[in-house]
Amino acid sequence: MAVATEQRKGKRNRVSKISVTLIISILLGFTFAFVAALYYFGFLGALSILGAAYESPKHLAVFVAVYLLLSIFGELFAKAFYYILTKNFKIQTLYDFMVAFSLNFVVNWLAISIVNGLYEPIHLAWHIEIVVAAFIALTEVTFDYEKKKKKRNRGK
Repeated sequence: MAVATEQRKGKRNRVSKISVTLIISILLGFTFAFVAALYYFGFLGALSILGAAYESPKHLAVFVAVYLLLSIFGELFAKAFYYILTKNFKIQTLYDFMVAFSLNFVVNWLAISIVNGLYEPIHLAWHIEIVVAAFIALTEVTFDYEKKKKKRNRGK
């Protein structure tokens, strides 16, 4: 009797582990798809405003996908190098902001240039690469910025 109860518990634990893993995987997939869609429509808008040429929306999707894969590794490099330079994890001062912006700009420009050079259906001029990389870097650094809270003297 006790063996059968333990087997049912083991089966329930296995089923619950599988279902939790599946739910977490689906949530991660939706999160990545949402970020990819934001980047896709961001690139679509920026390239249409800047007058860049690309053959089809499929080619732009491939461009963005490859850019995202490269930028993941670039972001890890930029975060590590930022920590080495500033000894901070958070951006709190103007100096930190400028260092983070510079690193993110270089990494984004490098990723966009690599994808642009290797993927022929999309051709971006150098000045369009710079503008898009600067906008992405500014957006990323602004979201990472954390204002210092000033303590107010409540006694006065």
